[in-house]
Amino acid sequence: MTQACPPASLPDPAPLRHTQAEERLGRLLMIAAMVISGTIGYFVLMSGQPALNVVFWRCLIGAASLCAWCAYRGYWRGLRLTRWQVVNVVLGAITLVCNWYFLFTAYRMTSVGITTVVYNVQPFLLVLASAVITRERPSLVTLGCLGVAFAGLVILAEPGGVHGERYLLGVASALAAASLYAATTLFTKKLAGTLWPEIIAALHMIIGAVVFVWMADFGRLPTTPHEVGAIVTLGLFHTTFMYLLLYGAFQKASTSSLAVFGFVYPVVAVAVDFLAFGIVLHPTQWLGAAMILAAAGGYARGLGAGAAKPVTPTDPTRRA
Repeated sequence: MTQACPPASLPDPAPLRHTQAEERLGRLLMIAAMVISGTIGYFVLMSGQPALNVVFWRCLIGAASLCAWCAYRGYWRGLRLTRWQVVNVVLGAITLVCNWYFLFTAYRMTSVGITTVVYNVQPFLLVLASAVITRERPSLVTLGCLGVAFAGLVILAEPGGVHGERYLLGVASALAAASLYAATTLFTKKLAGTLWPEIIAALHMIIGAVVFVWMADFGRLPTTPHEVGAIVTLGLFHTTFMYLLLYGAFQKASTSSLAVFGFVYPVVAVAVDFLAFGIVLHPTQWLGAAMILAAAGGYARGLGAGAAKPVTPTDPTRRA
């Protein structure tokens, strides 16, 4: 991705020096962020809240904490948004929070692990969307990886299997979440180099809270300490803290490292399924999951990774 020059209202970021120490720190930050991402499903289920409520509370708490962080860092000073920035921020916010809704719904219909694996077809949906929008033909290698990933998705979904309609709806919901996140990525990429990523995330949370406040069921508020704790953790730990870890990783680690360590996310999610809920994938599901992750990993290493260079701080976040 070509990095645009920062606007006059932003201080010039210091030149990114890709040192060995920075690379190690970036990898550690990425691993930490992906471990946190892999536990999101557990806290969503432990909250006992409908998906609409979880999205609203995550947006509200995330908005408050990210706005405070941006104020502390001075990112709000002199901020002026053009019309096209407003359009892309709003569309990015709506697709992001709707992606969360479908993702959280899928957790309950399938499992944390299955949902997360299906969610990892997102890079290929982005390839397809980019091909339609820019009319750029994907390479044969990309098409091969895409074919393997979607074959794995069909095997994982097991249409006609013993899981029933609810399972298929859960897989479809996870796929809808991945599609929406691909759209979020496209809208957010258009803002690269023009706004601080923390500002973009804060604005997304504000817009999400405003949209979902009309959909949340306030007759089903979290009441027990563990439900309240789960919601607060999702807002503070899995939103603000995790995003800041990701931004740090983007600045310090090479793109290839980010691609490789991004696969900590589904591995942790599958482990959470087993350790917290006793869910073990059966052989057919393992085969489908392995095909999806192998295809995504091959694409990320060979194509999406590109040259081993650090990612700019304005790249959008890749995870939930």
